Amino acid sequence: MAIDEGCRRAVEKMMEIPMSMIEYMWETKRLDREMMRNSEIREERERAVKKARERALKQGIEQGKDQGVLLNLVTIVLKKAKKGMRAAEIAGMLEEKVACIQTILKIKEEHPDYTEEQIAMKMISKSFYPATLRNKERLNEENGKFPFA
Repeated sequence: MAIDEGCRRAVEKMMEIPMSMIEYMWETKRLDREMMRNSEIREERERAVKKARERALKQGIEQGKDQGVLLNLVTIVLKKAKKGMRAAEIAGMLEEKVACIQTILKIKEEHPDYTEEQIAMKMISKSFYPATLRNKERLNEENGKFPFA
């Protein structure tokens, strides 16, 4: 019978708790669950941002490599052309397509004041050199310079 008496007293104590307090406890519990969900969403968002940054960095590195290769090609082609070599000879020696070499020489002919970087930028902007087209929107075309150069 002592157990029944203890249960009765516990029920009486619980009955004394105002309804507003019970509602407050339920609301607190609901807000706690919502905060946990928001925390999970925030963590997922942070993971997505980190992954996007890593992908962008990797893409930027690849773009930089491609631009470096193109700039090197332009430099060599212009040096060889200055020595009197023809586009076909240069293409054969460098194992590049004749059309690519001709494009470099044509841009230099049309714009004799262009630097090697500006010629490379022109090729990229006109889609002449596909390897560098992955992220050409990140290039700074206003001053003809490669980013981070």
